Amino acid sequence: MSSYAVYLSDAPPRRNGNAGSSLSRKIHRACRTALEEPDLSLNLDIADYINSKQGAAPREATLTIVKLINSQGTHTAIFALALLDVLVKNCGYPVHLQISRKEFLNALVKRFPERPPMAYTKVQCLILTAIEEWYQTLCKYSKYKEDMKYIRDMHSLLKYKGYVFPKIKQEDLAVLRPGDHLKTPSELQKEQEIAQAAKLEELIRRGRPEDLREANKLMKIMAGFKEDNILNVKQTLTEELTKLKRKADLLSEMLATGDSSALDNDTVTELYSALKSSQPKFQKIIEEDNSDDSMVQDILKFNDKVNQLIQQYQLLKKGKADDVIPLHVPAQSTSKNGEGTTLANEINLIDFSDTTNDEPSSNVTGDNFDDLLGELNSLNLSQPQLFGLGAISLGASTPSAPVETAVHHNTVDLLGDFSSSRLSSVTAASATAASAVTASASPSTDFDLLDGFASSYGSDTGAVKNSTTRSVVSESQNLKLEFEISKINASKIRVTSYFSNMSDSRLDDLSFLVAVPKSCALNLLPQSDNTIPAKTADGITQEGHIVIPEGFSKPLKVKWKVTYKMNAVPIEEGAVFTLPKI
Repeated sequence: MSSYAVYLSDAPPRRNGNAGSSLSRKIHRACRTALEEPDLSLNLDIADYINSKQGAAPREATLTIVKLINSQGTHTAIFALALLDVLVKNCGYPVHLQISRKEFLNALVKRFPERPPMAYTKVQCLILTAIEEWYQTLCKYSKYKEDMKYIRDMHSLLKYKGYVFPKIKQEDLAVLRPGDHLKTPSELQKEQEIAQAAKLEELIRRGRPEDLREANKLMKIMAGFKEDNILNVKQTLTEELTKLKRKADLLSEMLATGDSSALDNDTVTELYSALKSSQPKFQKIIEEDNSDDSMVQDILKFNDKVNQLIQQYQLLKKGKADDVIPLHVPAQSTSKNGEGTTLANEINLIDFSDTTNDEPSSNVTGDNFDDLLGELNSLNLSQPQLFGLGAISLGASTPSAPVETAVHHNTVDLLGDFSSSRLSSVTAASATAASAVTASASPSTDFDLLDGFASSYGSDTGAVKNSTTRSVVSESQNLKLEFEISKINASKIRVTSYFSNMSDSRLDDLSFLVAVPKSCALNLLPQSDNTIPAKTADGITQEGHIVIPEGFSKPLKVKWKVTYKMNAVPIEEGAVFTLPKI
């Protein structure tokens, strides 16, 4: 009878076969069935690991997770989706870029049937929730939302197939929305470098000729041969300061009453917190970028105003309203060229009173309309693309021509090989919008539009002779806007907008927003297109109808805003215009 002895060596035990990478092992450990609930600390550890490694780590993580989601075990799939949610909310653009790939999204909905089932499984509910969150945040508010088009397409496809997305709570959406806190130039530069590195990694991985050409352009920018990064950092910093100054102006107005009960308002608390948290950044900004004397002086003046506002808030909080010293610092906001303008000169697309001012307001371009209380950008309604019947998949298509590399707000569309038609933008204007700002009018448009209607308001209105007037509303180096105004009847007029491209470059993604007095009603029809070729007259037209109430005898003013892209750079123009008499 033979005997066998078992001996334990000092060497660590070896696993049979390929155990995978360290990241893959971490992910499998976080999704193992032995856990009763998702291990948040382990999930955050994986997020920190990906943030430190970068490179191919985000792609490897998303590929591993989507395989676990499609595994047979429901327990494993739920834990994998919980891990994916943590990575999306903590790893930034590198992971956002990976989940927006067509291959990932097709794999994510691999087990979705052609027709929605009577009742969704737990895994299907979680997947629909995730896609809805990405659609409501990344596709609308991300700095790189141009790269998230496949998420929009998948959302539209599932909706077309009959799947119903759950309603997401606002507090859950707030996590993925960009924060309003001020960042220093070094922090902005670091974010930009991480995004560009992730984009470069994806371009090189795909390896198509057009992708390699874009990668070459991007490497030149990253190496410093082009000053795009520096200019974009300065532009972003100016935009953030402008938003912060608007908040300071608003807080100053709310505290001017001296009523301590106003401090219980959530808006006042949020404005105070935003200013308080941003104040330590002022010194760092000056230390990192002191070459621009005008910006340094502007920040120092604004810092003095913030100090007074914080002191005023704290005194009111303590009930010492008598010790509050009124602010005498003028409200400021930094424009793109660095010049300060008062908040009263900015166009407020919410408060639309009927008071007039003799001074015409100038056209506003650049970023002066960002972060308005009206959020007019939210009025952009997109008509979803209708996909054909068949398997739920964003199918393959022929590669498209590469898009010019753009940094900061307008990034390279890495997924340009998906042949989806352009989603047409239908812009609606708010009928309850209001205005307290003067109208931008030429000498020929200073008279009263409704002057001829005054005698007919008290009597029956019969047929009105149809006349047409075409006026130049705005003409910049890039875009010319004209209104053709015709009278439909005594209480309704037709306004047709004509957009002409005055530049040598194509204008893309043009969107037109209009606000009328709250006593009037506006019906804005869809645009004829959202792209204008170079040197094209009347490239886009859009018709709108304005209903004027009986007894309206004041000049009819409209506020307009146009957003478009030229060479992948976003541009905004807008002003107030008094419609001419017809």
